Amino acid sequence: MDKNTTKSTISELIKLINERTFLELSNGMDIDKYVKKLTAYRFFQLMIMAQIYEIKSLTSVSKQTKDKQDMKRQLAFESISTSQLSRKLSQLPSVLFENTFLYLTNKIQLKMSYSSPLIRHITRLKVIDSTTMSMCLSQYPWATFRKTKAGVRLHARVVVTKDDTIPDRAKLLPAIHSDRSQMDELIDTDLDTIYLFDRGYIDYKQFEKLCLSETQFLTRLKKNAEIEVLSEQVPDPDQLIFKDQDVYLGNDVSGTKMSQPLRLIETEDAEGNSVTIVTNCFGLSAKEIGDLYRYRWKIETFFKWMKQHLKLKTFYGKSQNAVYNQIWIALITYCLTVLIQHNTGHSGQLLDVKKTLENLLFESYETFVKALFRPPTRTSKGRRKYDFEHEFRILMKQYSEGEVDHLDTLDFDPLFV
Repeated sequence: MDKNTTKSTISELIKLINERTFLELSNGMDIDKYVKKLTAYRFFQLMIMAQIYEIKSLTSVSKQTKDKQDMKRQLAFESISTSQLSRKLSQLPSVLFENTFLYLTNKIQLKMSYSSPLIRHITRLKVIDSTTMSMCLSQYPWATFRKTKAGVRLHARVVVTKDDTIPDRAKLLPAIHSDRSQMDELIDTDLDTIYLFDRGYIDYKQFEKLCLSETQFLTRLKKNAEIEVLSEQVPDPDQLIFKDQDVYLGNDVSGTKMSQPLRLIETEDAEGNSVTIVTNCFGLSAKEIGDLYRYRWKIETFFKWMKQHLKLKTFYGKSQNAVYNQIWIALITYCLTVLIQHNTGHSGQLLDVKKTLENLLFESYETFVKALFRPPTRTSKGRRKYDFEHEFRILMKQYSEGEVDHLDTLDFDPLFV
């Protein structure tokens, strides 16, 4: 069948956020006034393609638009100049793409399964952290945060389940803003959620507020924290629990003393380093709290995936709005990739979906799905580690049962029993 009469992969991807919905998310902003060719939605589609292909510059985007017939067909125009793309990236309000991102995260979470618990009855965590995109100070003076550096910080909240890591909320700011200043933006009063965040978000007044609202949280404590021990439980080194205490944080002199008690757990991370955790989750065991904290690495993996497989290390524009728009569109591309993976029922790695999109974006959707589920051609399990302990047990069993004649022959090799 002719490719023009079948559903293309790019069409299936883009229809997850169709033009009508996209324009509704603009909340009445007149984003296409006097525009005939490069509408906001066409620009949005083009930037999604640029993210999937990780195109290095707007000049390259313009060149591909001119040369690729499939891209022309999808966008319904023959070419577009670099200057037009640059103006559009700088002029479109970033709130439009932020709203689109939030729409897609809600859509994903409605499809997510929470059947597999992380521990006991807890099926999900909301993990909060930030990552910084460093930039040249002379090119991006509006993002100055050190004497010689500029940067933008992405503050993110992700939903972590047994199988998935899904962005839930995000905030973009120049990197000069501290992590803890964004806690109000990233934490809701939700009795059914446990929030997990790192030391950059430590704020005793916020901890007090969370305790009074019965919002559960876990975080890592700084080494210089002032602690008053109220009671202490017997540690369990076999479970990597070296300290389990009820404590007050802060001191009266500085006015930081908390009135609400917290629980302090000392354990180890995956690399054997000592980690001190504080939490208001008194209903969980010390081991369960330690196990939950270890899921914090999932947001680090999310940030790493975004930077390695989408266009985030360098930016197409110099203005604040252009940079923010590019980051929002990268987040949107991640969400679209997750949704297309869910819709196909693919249970493998998200990177496989992204790479298949990259290779077959303008092919038929049927071809894309077949490629996604094509079994590997390599059947070898690779180099396998020899189980010497298992072999030794077999030899000992043979010896105990008197089956030792083969040991006296010169051609016996225990590696090939």
